[in-house]
Amino acid sequence: MKKILFVLLALFFLSIAGYQIIRYQYAPTYQGTINITGLEKVVEIYFDDFGIPHIYANNPADAYLALGYVHAQDRLFQMEMMRRVGSGTLSELLGEDLLDVDKFFRTLGIPKHATWSSELWLEEEESPWKDATNAYIKGVNQFIAEGNLPVEYTLLGASPREFTIQDVHSIIGYMSFTFAMAMKTDPLITKMYRTLDPAYLKVLSIHTLPEHHVIPNHYPDRIPETNSINIEETLTALLEKLPVPLLEGSNSWVIAPSRTASGEVLFLNDTHIGFAQPSVWYEAHIEYPGFSFYGNHLAGVPFGLVGHTRTHSVGLTMFENDDQDFFEEQINPSNPNQTIYNYGYTEIKRRTEFIPIKGKEPVTFEVKESIHGPIMNDVIPEIGRLTSNPVASWWVYTLEPTRALEATYKLAHSNSIQEVEEAVKLIHAPGLNVMYGDKSGNIAWWAAAKLPIRPEHVNSKIFLDGSSSKDEPIGWIPFEENPMAINPPSGFVASANNQPDTLANGIFFPGYYYPEDRWDRIAKTVSSRTDWDQENVKNLQLEAINENHPINALSMIEAVDPRLFEGFEAVQAALKSWDGSHDLENIAPTLYYKWLYHTLHGMMVDELGQEDFENFLRTFLYIRSVPNLIRTLDSPWWDNQSTEAIETRTEIIEEALKKSLKELKAQLGSNSSKWYWEKAVVLEHPHPLGAKKPLDRIFNVKAPSVPANEESVNKLAFELNDSGIYRVKSGPAMRIIIDFANVEASESVLPTGQSGNLFSPFYSDQAEMFVKGHYRPQLMNESMIKNTAKRKLVLKQLGTN
Repeated sequence: MKKILFVLLALFFLSIAGYQIIRYQYAPTYQGTINITGLEKVVEIYFDDFGIPHIYANNPADAYLALGYVHAQDRLFQMEMMRRVGSGTLSELLGEDLLDVDKFFRTLGIPKHATWSSELWLEEEESPWKDATNAYIKGVNQFIAEGNLPVEYTLLGASPREFTIQDVHSIIGYMSFTFAMAMKTDPLITKMYRTLDPAYLKVLSIHTLPEHHVIPNHYPDRIPETNSINIEETLTALLEKLPVPLLEGSNSWVIAPSRTASGEVLFLNDTHIGFAQPSVWYEAHIEYPGFSFYGNHLAGVPFGLVGHTRTHSVGLTMFENDDQDFFEEQINPSNPNQTIYNYGYTEIKRRTEFIPIKGKEPVTFEVKESIHGPIMNDVIPEIGRLTSNPVASWWVYTLEPTRALEATYKLAHSNSIQEVEEAVKLIHAPGLNVMYGDKSGNIAWWAAAKLPIRPEHVNSKIFLDGSSSKDEPIGWIPFEENPMAINPPSGFVASANNQPDTLANGIFFPGYYYPEDRWDRIAKTVSSRTDWDQENVKNLQLEAINENHPINALSMIEAVDPRLFEGFEAVQAALKSWDGSHDLENIAPTLYYKWLYHTLHGMMVDELGQEDFENFLRTFLYIRSVPNLIRTLDSPWWDNQSTEAIETRTEIIEEALKKSLKELKAQLGSNSSKWYWEKAVVLEHPHPLGAKKPLDRIFNVKAPSVPANEESVNKLAFELNDSGIYRVKSGPAMRIIIDFANVEASESVLPTGQSGNLFSPFYSDQAEMFVKGHYRPQLMNESMIKNTAKRKLVLKQLGTN
């Protein structure tokens, strides 16, 4: 026994020693002194209890070089994934499985656009944002050259190349793509238009319906500018291979002093992004003479897209505007290299793309472009199955080089609401709702996007005629006529990805907007009182209630024979009295979502097929159309086309209920009073390497169950399915609350942790806090930071004492 005990103890201590050796090789450096080149003076970096760097520098160049260094040591592999997605080079690192993803992004034109933007960037005159970006890139490269590279590179047998301005633009391009809902939606809607009777489409909310609430505009007084410029798998399966998350939606609201307890502006933002490890945002606090900023940064981007100074704050949500059209071209019968256009012909442009593949010979493939843009048939399977004609993507983002770096620099460095608006104007795509509040009591919301003017007859959700110019945009809406609200009389501004009201020019701009559920809940709650503060507003930000779902549930209950619930009276009663809450001990959501899936499946799969039905469930169209689909009595969707009989609403809903009760009984037991929502919900934050077992156990971050829901303020989204298990795919990527009565007491939380390095103590330390609805401080007070920080890193110029 003594020998066995000795061996076990020896193995225990050896494993600890081995771990410490590995950790020493790969962990970030949070304290001590590092000598690096390029600094003018010493930079001090204090890491708080959650690993947030507080950077104290004597000039901008040193500050951004330091930011690049610490950002890289915590998130270098995330930067690697982001730049490779945007540059179409995932296969080079991860292998042939990602080849289709590389082909897709190269065809779409993001790498080409990044090259264009970078070439123009290099030609630009020197500017503060250019100097800061170059310093940031130097800092990233200093870490690549001399720091502890993350363990992922060792496991992949690879090493990172230097970071470049093209990488920055590739990342910006990828993040812009994640907003392009048209690619997921327009082929499906076009198929419906071509194969179904118009009566089917009337039941869907392809366009915003009159009953949907809109974001009200409130334009400031000014002279408008003139309109001067004219102009074999599914895509979903392909995008699921991406090793980085997609942006999904967001909430933000800013409350004016007239509605707050402090008499100062109250600012909130929670961006909704696909859950992943690491999470999207990297927090950093930068101080140098004349500048103090606390920001949330994307991997590889030097300026915080969301952030605040002591005098103003900027946040974001997705605008969800329609900025991408698909043009179906006609080939010249006499020349396959030409398309028909305006009674003549235009040449199809071609370019050859060269894709390196890990462990294999490189692949070349041809990208074709019509007059309207790249032809997408070969990379979006839904398009290839729908038509043999070339279908080209016309996308606002690729029409002009991005000025995102200039815009985000100016948003952080602005000193007034007017300067912020000038920065917002620089964002042409993707469409963003920029939210604003300041110490002077101003609140604002701007829709930042270059909005095309389409001919009145155009339905931008279906493929357009590429053989003429009749469907093409005819100009651009001046920024001053974009949706916006500046200091509205309501005392708040809010955006939750829903439809903005009619613009100043009378246009009701089309998009992929979500219904009013979240915005309406925010608006009603904020309007109900005038004593909002940093504590009581948390209840709203964490609320998991949807008022629309109980109405759907009651309409389904009323449609069926109540005897079907015999033996399941507990869940029947819960569903009847449901207030839309998704608390973990609730049982109503457990039946509602299962029943809803089987009802929709019984209605739609005979018309759409299983594959397109599942595609439907992944689009904005599903969320927006459910109330009409469920409540419309005479909908043609109720009849099953595969049978001779004509099915009724009651038959479909009853059959769906029978299936649901049977499956839930098998899954959760016969006592429906114990069908707790908690048992049906799973949350795991996947790492890029976690797709391969057993690496998932090492790199993925598992979290306790969360109140998963569809379209509650605290949106924790999942894909509707028949399994009875709902894996939460996306949700708040941070939760920010700022009261301008005391900016230094602002709070936030991240879904997992600050660091993407497995050996960092900040890898997953916020995961449980996030689930439980806790917050942590966003420190800005210098004495508090320096007196309480347990870790201090000093950066010195190489060769100095």
